Amino acid sequence: MKTISKFTVSAILLMFVLTPGAFAQKGKFGATPEDSVICIRNLNFIKEEIRSENYEMAYTLFSELIRVCPSASQNTYLYGIRIMQHLAGKEKDHVQKQKYVDTILMLYDKRHEIFGRPSKGETAFRKASELIDFRPNQHSEIIKEYEIAAKDKYKPSDAYVQIMQQVKIMYEKKLHDGDATIARYENIIKEVEKLPATPETAEARKTIEGLFLAMPELNSCENLIAMYTPKFQASPEDMDLIRGIRYRLSNTEGCKETQLFSDVVEAGYRLEPNAESAFQLAQLFLVKGDKEKAMSYMNEAIEQETEPLQKAKYMLQVASEQFKDGNINSALSLANQAINLNPNAGEAYMIKANCLARKAANASDCDFGGRAIFWIVVDMYQKAKSVDPSLASSANSAIATYSKHFPTYQDIFLNEYTEGQPYTVNCNGVTGTTTIRAAAK
Repeated sequence: MKTISKFTVSAILLMFVLTPGAFAQKGKFGATPEDSVICIRNLNFIKEEIRSENYEMAYTLFSELIRVCPSASQNTYLYGIRIMQHLAGKEKDHVQKQKYVDTILMLYDKRHEIFGRPSKGETAFRKASELIDFRPNQHSEIIKEYEIAAKDKYKPSDAYVQIMQQVKIMYEKKLHDGDATIARYENIIKEVEKLPATPETAEARKTIEGLFLAMPELNSCENLIAMYTPKFQASPEDMDLIRGIRYRLSNTEGCKETQLFSDVVEAGYRLEPNAESAFQLAQLFLVKGDKEKAMSYMNEAIEQETEPLQKAKYMLQVASEQFKDGNINSALSLANQAINLNPNAGEAYMIKANCLARKAANASDCDFGGRAIFWIVVDMYQKAKSVDPSLASSANSAIATYSKHFPTYQDIFLNEYTEGQPYTVNCNGVTGTTTIRAAAK
């Protein structure tokens, strides 16, 4: 096979860059009947030429399609990308190789510009993949494209995983210091937390956390204290710095017990006595064992918080502590309020199920000796794992345990019910409609 002229390929690149008016013609298949013949003929033959790896002929057909009828078919751009990928893969000269890559990226953009398809996000995602293949050292550009994809909601979980991969590589190459790497990781996690709770999202978060944990020097409390202490001492009233340190230490095992965590939390509350700083101060008093002060600041955080998802998070923290202390009704009320604010808060359904299980233990005077409540309990665990797949393991374990406490088949039969029948529970303050099931054997 003859080599395609490098000058000719460069000419196509220049055509895209310098003559945007070339894409304006009178008809979809060209300006003249002759153009239409060329366009339809080339569209019919180019696929077969590529399949036969006759790239010289395929390129000739492609260049005519771009010249005569650039708006005729999206496939024109797919064929062009395929051709340029082949050329870039074989090219030994670095400068020429990058011209091919420039053309690949431009073809993606032109396809979206002309047809509006695929979406901006998918276009960016595919361009990022090309950059990884052909320009793996352009980390910032790769990240930029994946950020566009995530913002446009095209495979956001995958995009954030890829961004974290690039962040890790940049840290290992010393293109980012530890502080910047931690900040990028925290931002990525915050963005992932905004995504719908799906198995893909849960897996993405696990992968992102794994990539971060693969940089152990950024995950040891000792190293974090050594890195952040002089920064805090130098700028004890820098709230951006305080927020970053506070977040990182609160999410690293063993760091909540350190003096630095205590110092930044107290400084944060003093400088900005808002919901977030009150919540962090509550965490500090929990670590110190002062439950009364902790709950006081937690309630302050709930009262001041206006963002529903964050407010629900604070409520669940209090609900968890109330449950531990045996304040079942209070914990249940907070869990229900959290669900109203965030129906996808799986932890709220877990706490609610735990509370209802406690109520079932003190409901012997109700129908089925209170065991009907366990139908509602298991329903709540099922709901928890459906909205938050990361809870599946603990929810399944609880389901296996509490299913054994259902009424027996004999109890159901003697009370003139059948399995699968709807049933309304109204017992010991627990109400709800569920489905009759026999105890697991």
